[in-house]
Amino acid sequence: MNAEIVADIGIKIGGALVGAILALVFVAPRSRWGFVRRFTAAMLFGPTFGPYVQAKLGFGDGAFAASCLAAIVSWSLLGALKRVADAWQGPKAGQED
Repeated sequence: MNAEIVADIGIKIGGALVGAILALVFVAPRSRWGFVRRFTAAMLFGPTFGPYVQAKLGFGDGAFAASCLAAIVSWSLLGALKRVADAWQGPKAGQED
């Protein structure tokens, strides 16, 4: 691998890590499992969607900031999806329409 590629990957992962830490400060999880789930999502979605955020929001050379923002948003969205899933009362097993 080229040194430039390794540096770019490191910048994206670092941005996702900082985004996860910032999200931890603002939206704290209620359990350890919630922390693991959200941290994993932030570390996956930050580098993955960072270039998309960078292109759409016009960050220019801001791969670190774009990955950080993508990680923060994924952390918050995962928490919101969890709350919606907990609040939704689906049909019970064996219940007919």
